[in-house]
Amino acid sequence: MNKLALKRSLKKTNNQLAKLNRELASQMVLLASQTGDTAPLIQAVQALRSARELYSIENTPRENAEVQQALGDTLLTLGRANHDTEALGHAVEAYRGAITIASMLGDETMRKELKKNYGLARALLGDRQKTQSLFSAA
Repeated sequence: MNKLALKRSLKKTNNQLAKLNRELASQMVLLASQTGDTAPLIQAVQALRSARELYSIENTPRENAEVQQALGDTLLTLGRANHDTEALGHAVEAYRGAITIASMLGDETMRKELKKNYGLARALLGDRQKTQSLFSAA
């Protein structure tokens, strides 16, 4: 194989691996939301981190933002219900990642929705800073 063919093959393999990691994260979020157990959320964070490493930020698919949002939503729900500040802190981080992706994709509607939940999670943590720029939020 020539060098170009190997690069194409690597890119295709990386995309497949990133997609599998994203799907794993999605399933872990679903499991956590159904059981109330936060352990699968740790696996979801790890899978999303692996997926993120395989994409450049400008090539990250919308699905990654959607999974990040689901992760944030689940952590927010569990953190709120259980008064779990650690879960709320992780929700803030998940929303930041999703906001970044939505911004890169130019999806203003998704970004605004994410920022609402991001603000709610921060408020529940007692952090009521409202004058934050997009780049510090993402």
